[in-house]
Amino acid sequence: MYDLGHTCNSLLGGLVGITAGCASVPVWASIIIGFCAAFVYHGASCLMRKLKIDDPLDAFAVHGACGFWGLIAVGLFTAKEYSYAPAEGNSHNNAGEGYDAGLFMPGTRGILFATQLCAGIIMILWVTTMSGILFFSLKMCGMLRVDRAEEDAGADVSKHGGSAYPEQMPMVNGAACTKTKNDHASSSV
Repeated sequence: MYDLGHTCNSLLGGLVGITAGCASVPVWASIIIGFCAAFVYHGASCLMRKLKIDDPLDAFAVHGACGFWGLIAVGLFTAKEYSYAPAEGNSHNNAGEGYDAGLFMPGTRGILFATQLCAGIIMILWVTTMSGILFFSLKMCGMLRVDRAEEDAGADVSKHGGSAYPEQMPMVNGAACTKTKNDHASSSV
């Protein structure tokens, strides 16, 4: 079954994946990076559901997982002529040929890939540590969760005054019908 939200998030994941390398990879590589990012999104989204981690917007799958893939993809697909070339006179200039290329590109020394991988690991450690401190502090102050009655009602109803999702209706001729709480009109199929 096709899911429009999942399809849109896959497209968005492709855009997130290519963002880091948009100025340093050839066009053919940008297509590969975006295509692979859709699968990275899908895998991360399924993993979050399997681990029972609540992420209703798939924010981690789209931005975290696809962003990390994009970071690594820079270290794989950067063309040497597009890579960072320090100012003229710097010993790393290589006569305007760029500093290093991605692992899958000619002229690589592996430095760019190692740099991208280390940067990604450092970012993960930083975010995990800072988030852990924040969420632990909120938990200790009793501010991490809403009370049980609000949770059972749903934050969309208890905090915002309305349901975010239509209610599921019975099957009619093999297709599910949806109806919102405000839709009181009856229809015949």
